[in-house]
Amino acid sequence: MYPKNIMEVFASPKNLVKLLKRDLQFNQFCVEEHLKKGDTLMLDSKNKFFYMLESGYLKETYTDILNIQFHLIVKPPHFPIFATTEEEMPESISLTALTDVRWWKIDFQFFKKVLYAEDPRSYVVLHNLLFVKSRLYELVVKDRMEAADRIYYTLLQLLDISLVTGKNRAEFPRFLDYTLLAELASTSRSYTVTLLGELRDKGILVTNKKPWKLEDIAALQALLFKEK
Repeated sequence: MYPKNIMEVFASPKNLVKLLKRDLQFNQFCVEEHLKKGDTLMLDSKNKFFYMLESGYLKETYTDILNIQFHLIVKPPHFPIFATTEEEMPESISLTALTDVRWWKIDFQFFKKVLYAEDPRSYVVLHNLLFVKSRLYELVVKDRMEAADRIYYTLLQLLDISLVTGKNRAEFPRFLDYTLLAELASTSRSYTVTLLGELRDKGILVTNKKPWKLEDIAALQALLFKEK
Protein backbone atom coordinates (compact mmCIF):
# COMPACT_ATOMS: atom_id res chain seq x y z
CA MET A 1 0.00 0.00 0.00
CA TYR A 2 1.22 3.49 -0.85
CA PRO A 3 0.45 6.67 1.14
CA LYS A 4 -1.80 8.79 -1.08
CA ASN A 5 -0.52 12.10 0.28
CA ILE A 6 3.09 11.21 -0.58
CA MET A 7 2.10 10.36 -4.15
CA GLU A 8 0.16 13.62 -4.50
CA VAL A 9 3.11 15.72 -3.33
CA PHE A 10 5.62 13.82 -5.46
CA ALA A 11 3.44 14.01 -8.59
CA SER A 12 2.62 17.70 -8.20
CA PRO A 13 3.63 19.94 -11.14
CA LYS A 14 5.93 21.97 -8.88
CA ASN A 15 7.88 18.89 -7.79
CA LEU A 16 7.99 17.36 -11.27
CA VAL A 17 9.41 20.54 -12.79
CA LYS A 18 12.09 20.49 -10.08
CA LEU A 19 12.97 16.88 -10.95
CA LEU A 20 13.02 17.56 -14.68
CA LYS A 21 15.31 20.56 -14.24
CA ARG A 22 17.93 18.34 -12.64
CA ASP A 23 18.61 16.98 -16.12
CA LEU A 24 20.91 19.19 -18.20
CA GLN A 25 18.73 18.60 -21.29
CA PHE A 26 15.67 20.18 -19.66
CA ASN A 27 15.62 23.27 -21.89
CA GLN A 28 16.02 21.14 -25.00
CA PHE A 29 13.03 18.89 -24.32
CA CYS A 30 10.66 20.97 -22.16
CA VAL A 31 8.72 24.06 -23.29
CA GLU A 32 6.21 26.03 -21.24
CA GLU A 33 3.11 26.90 -23.28
CA HIS A 34 0.00 29.00 -22.72
CA LEU A 35 -3.48 28.32 -24.11
CA LYS A 36 -6.29 30.83 -24.26
CA LYS A 37 -9.81 29.85 -23.22
CA GLY A 38 -11.40 28.01 -26.14
CA ASP A 39 -8.13 26.86 -27.73
CA THR A 40 -8.23 23.21 -28.84
CA LEU A 41 -5.37 20.82 -29.50
CA MET A 42 -6.06 17.68 -31.57
CA LEU A 43 -3.82 14.66 -30.98
CA ASP A 44 -3.59 11.09 -32.25
CA SER A 45 -1.65 7.90 -31.54
CA LYS A 46 1.49 9.42 -33.10
CA ASN A 47 1.75 12.05 -30.37
CA LYS A 48 5.27 12.17 -28.91
CA PHE A 49 4.71 14.65 -26.10
CA PHE A 50 3.56 14.63 -22.51
CA TYR A 51 1.57 17.64 -21.29
CA MET A 52 1.92 18.58 -17.63
CA LEU A 53 -0.87 20.91 -16.56
CA GLU A 54 0.28 23.71 -14.23
CA SER A 55 -2.85 25.84 -14.05
CA GLY A 56 -6.32 26.03 -15.55
CA TYR A 57 -8.99 23.54 -16.62
CA LEU A 58 -9.16 21.35 -19.72
CA LYS A 59 -11.90 19.32 -21.34
CA GLU A 60 -10.39 16.06 -22.52
CA THR A 61 -12.36 14.23 -25.21
CA TYR A 62 -11.60 10.68 -26.32
CA THR A 63 -13.12 9.15 -29.43
CA ASP A 64 -13.08 5.34 -29.40
CA ILE A 65 -13.09 2.87 -32.30
CA LEU A 66 -16.91 2.94 -32.37
CA ASN A 67 -16.81 6.75 -32.72
CA ILE A 68 -18.24 7.17 -29.21
CA GLN A 69 -16.93 10.19 -27.34
CA PHE A 70 -16.04 10.38 -23.65
CA HIS A 71 -15.50 13.72 -21.93
CA LEU A 72 -13.50 14.49 -18.79
CA ILE A 73 -12.52 17.68 -17.00
CA VAL A 74 -8.84 17.75 -16.05
CA LYS A 75 -7.15 20.11 -13.61
CA PRO A 76 -3.78 20.13 -11.83
CA PRO A 77 -2.25 17.94 -10.47
CA HIS A 78 -3.78 15.44 -12.91
CA PHE A 79 -2.38 14.93 -16.38
CA PRO A 80 -4.15 14.95 -19.73
CA ILE A 81 -3.25 12.00 -21.99
CA PHE A 82 -0.91 10.31 -19.53
CA ALA A 83 -0.20 7.04 -21.34
CA THR A 84 1.36 4.35 -19.15
CA THR A 85 2.79 2.66 -22.26
CA GLU A 86 3.55 3.99 -25.73
CA GLU A 87 0.87 1.71 -27.19
CA GLU A 88 -1.87 3.27 -25.03
CA MET A 89 -2.17 6.54 -26.94
CA PRO A 90 -5.75 6.80 -28.24
CA GLU A 91 -6.48 7.14 -31.93
CA SER A 92 -8.17 10.49 -31.44
CA ILE A 93 -8.17 12.93 -28.54
CA SER A 94 -8.84 16.64 -28.19
CA LEU A 95 -7.86 18.99 -25.38
CA THR A 96 -9.96 22.14 -25.07
CA ALA A 97 -9.05 24.94 -22.69
CA LEU A 98 -12.07 25.76 -20.51
CA THR A 99 -10.06 28.59 -18.94
CA ASP A 100 -6.68 30.10 -19.71
CA VAL A 101 -4.21 27.23 -19.31
CA ARG A 102 -0.50 26.94 -18.64
CA TRP A 103 1.31 23.65 -19.20
CA TRP A 104 4.70 22.14 -19.93
CA LYS A 105 5.08 20.35 -23.26
CA ILE A 106 7.63 17.61 -22.59
CA ASP A 107 9.22 15.10 -24.94
CA PHE A 108 7.84 11.71 -23.90
CA GLN A 109 11.17 9.87 -24.10
CA PHE A 110 12.87 12.56 -22.02
CA PHE A 111 10.09 12.41 -19.42
CA LYS A 112 10.38 8.63 -19.26
CA LYS A 113 14.16 8.86 -18.79
CA VAL A 114 13.77 11.28 -15.88
CA LEU A 115 11.11 9.11 -14.21
CA TYR A 116 13.37 6.06 -14.42
CA ALA A 117 16.07 8.00 -12.57
CA GLU A 118 14.03 10.09 -10.13
CA ASP A 119 10.90 8.01 -9.42
CA PRO A 120 11.98 4.42 -8.64
CA ARG A 121 8.73 3.77 -6.72
CA SER A 122 6.62 4.89 -9.73
CA TYR A 123 4.66 7.41 -7.66
CA VAL A 124 3.82 9.51 -10.73
CA VAL A 125 2.42 6.57 -12.70
CA LEU A 126 0.50 5.23 -9.69
CA HIS A 127 -0.96 8.65 -8.96
CA ASN A 128 -2.24 8.88 -12.53
CA LEU A 129 -3.62 5.33 -12.45
CA LEU A 130 -5.63 6.19 -9.33
CA PHE A 131 -7.11 9.17 -11.15
CA VAL A 132 -7.96 7.08 -14.22
CA LYS A 133 -9.45 4.34 -12.02
CA SER A 134 -11.81 6.79 -10.31
CA ARG A 135 -12.84 8.35 -13.65
CA LEU A 136 -13.54 4.92 -15.17
CA TYR A 137 -15.67 4.00 -12.14
CA GLU A 138 -17.68 7.19 -12.58
CA LEU A 139 -18.19 6.48 -16.29
CA VAL A 140 -19.43 2.96 -15.53
CA VAL A 141 -21.80 4.25 -12.85
CA LYS A 142 -23.21 6.93 -15.16
CA ASP A 143 -23.59 4.44 -18.01
CA ARG A 144 -26.08 2.47 -15.88
CA MET A 145 -28.19 5.53 -15.08
CA GLU A 146 -31.12 7.10 -16.85
CA ALA A 147 -30.51 10.45 -18.54
CA ALA A 148 -31.95 12.56 -15.69
CA ASP A 149 -29.83 10.77 -13.08
CA ARG A 150 -26.71 11.23 -15.21
CA ILE A 151 -27.28 14.98 -15.14
CA TYR A 152 -27.90 15.01 -11.37
CA TYR A 153 -24.81 12.86 -10.82
CA THR A 154 -22.65 15.09 -13.03
CA LEU A 155 -23.76 18.25 -11.23
CA LEU A 156 -22.83 16.65 -7.90
CA GLN A 157 -19.46 15.57 -9.32
CA LEU A 158 -18.77 19.16 -10.34
CA LEU A 159 -18.99 20.23 -6.70
CA ASP A 160 -15.37 19.05 -6.44
CA ILE A 161 -14.31 22.06 -8.52
CA SER A 162 -16.99 24.46 -7.31
CA LEU A 163 -16.99 27.22 -4.71
CA VAL A 164 -18.86 26.40 -1.51
CA THR A 165 -20.97 29.45 -0.63
CA GLY A 166 -22.93 28.02 2.29
CA LYS A 167 -23.70 24.87 4.24
CA ASN A 168 -26.00 23.62 1.47
CA ARG A 169 -25.05 25.86 -1.44
CA ALA A 170 -22.33 26.12 -4.07
CA GLU A 171 -21.29 28.14 -7.10
CA PHE A 172 -20.24 26.25 -10.23
CA PRO A 173 -17.23 27.27 -12.38
CA ARG A 174 -18.05 30.00 -14.89
CA PHE A 175 -17.20 27.72 -17.81
CA LEU A 176 -20.10 25.36 -17.04
CA ASP A 177 -22.90 25.69 -19.60
CA TYR A 178 -25.64 23.53 -21.13
CA THR A 179 -23.42 22.11 -23.86
CA LEU A 180 -20.59 21.08 -21.53
CA LEU A 181 -22.98 19.59 -18.97
CA ALA A 182 -24.73 17.59 -21.69
CA GLU A 183 -21.38 16.25 -22.92
CA LEU A 184 -20.24 15.26 -19.44
CA ALA A 185 -23.60 13.58 -18.75
CA SER A 186 -23.71 11.85 -22.17
CA THR A 187 -27.12 13.22 -23.05
CA SER A 188 -28.59 15.76 -25.45
CA ARG A 189 -28.37 19.51 -24.95
CA SER A 190 -32.12 19.94 -25.44
CA TYR A 191 -32.93 17.43 -22.70
CA THR A 192 -30.37 19.07 -20.41
CA VAL A 193 -32.00 22.48 -20.93
CA THR A 194 -35.43 21.01 -20.11
CA LEU A 195 -34.28 19.19 -16.98
CA LEU A 196 -32.39 22.19 -15.63
CA GLY A 197 -35.54 24.23 -16.14
CA GLU A 198 -37.30 21.82 -13.79
CA LEU A 199 -34.52 22.26 -11.22
CA ARG A 200 -34.91 26.03 -11.48
CA ASP A 201 -38.67 25.75 -10.92
CA LYS A 202 -37.98 23.73 -7.75
CA GLY A 203 -35.57 26.37 -6.46
CA ILE A 204 -32.63 23.97 -6.60
CA LEU A 205 -30.60 25.66 -9.34
CA VAL A 206 -30.05 29.20 -10.65
CA THR A 207 -28.86 29.42 -14.28
CA ASN A 208 -30.13 32.82 -15.45
CA LYS A 209 -26.58 34.23 -15.25
CA LYS A 210 -23.01 33.04 -14.83
CA PRO A 211 -21.79 31.49 -12.68
CA TRP A 212 -24.59 28.99 -12.11
CA LYS A 213 -25.56 28.48 -8.48
CA LEU A 214 -26.71 25.33 -6.72
CA GLU A 215 -29.09 26.55 -4.03
CA ASP A 216 -29.97 23.21 -2.42
CA ILE A 217 -27.34 20.45 -2.57
CA ALA A 218 -29.38 18.12 -0.35
CA ALA A 219 -32.42 18.39 -2.63
CA LEU A 220 -30.32 17.48 -5.67
CA GLN A 221 -28.87 14.49 -3.81
CA ALA A 222 -32.39 13.41 -2.87
CA LEU A 223 -33.43 13.44 -6.53
CA LEU A 224 -30.49 11.23 -7.46
CA PHE A 225 -30.91 8.76 -4.61
CA LYS A 226 -34.70 8.59 -4.53
CA GLU A 227 -36.17 5.11 -4.75
CA LYS A 228 -36.79 4.21 -8.38
